[in-house]
Amino acid sequence: MLFLIKLVFGFVAILMGFSIHEFAHAAMAYRLGDPTQKYEGRLTLNPLVHTDWVGAAALLLSLIVTQGRCIVGWGKPVAINAESLNDPIVDGGVCSFAGPFANFLLAVCAGLPVKFGLFDSLPLVAYFFTVLASVNIALLIFNMIPFPPLDGWKFLQVFVPRDMAYKMRDFETRIGSVPMYIFMIAVVFLGPKFLGPIYMALLNLLIGRLPG
Repeated sequence: MLFLIKLVFGFVAILMGFSIHEFAHAAMAYRLGDPTQKYEGRLTLNPLVHTDWVGAAALLLSLIVTQGRCIVGWGKPVAINAESLNDPIVDGGVCSFAGPFANFLLAVCAGLPVKFGLFDSLPLVAYFFTVLASVNIALLIFNMIPFPPLDGWKFLQVFVPRDMAYKMRDFETRIGSVPMYIFMIAVVFLGPKFLGPIYMALLNLLIGRLPG
């Protein structure tokens, strides 16, 4: 029964994390001048619109296997037409950062009430909010890795010389999907060692405990 509760809470938290992440991408892109999101129906928090079910299953499995210290997963990407933005590099970077930042805000909103004991008399509620915070911290960390096509790769372009930023964009279009699959496998095996400490630090800061 406990495993089933963990599974259900984890899956619901994943759907919420994907939804807020992709909605933030879409809303920021729309605000900065790209109408594509409105036409494609992405300006919604409906998880069915934003969830890639293979990515959700991968995330849930990696959370269980690594006890949350490392995750691999993805939602349904929001298509952003960079040419509709005033500055494809800077505005594109802002749109990319909006997703992980939304995960951070959701983690804060879920984690701090648990840390300060607001749900101490409601253990199941406290556990769900703990899982919700941990999932969103994991999504934040994974997506901010500066590897194409993750958000961290696009956000990094804001801080490098403009000619290098365009080379990074061109590299992303030419690299294909195979390196990303290899990278995700590497994250599964090496992530707990290199990303685990960051995950634990943020989790302790927001919650002060690890979901059991």
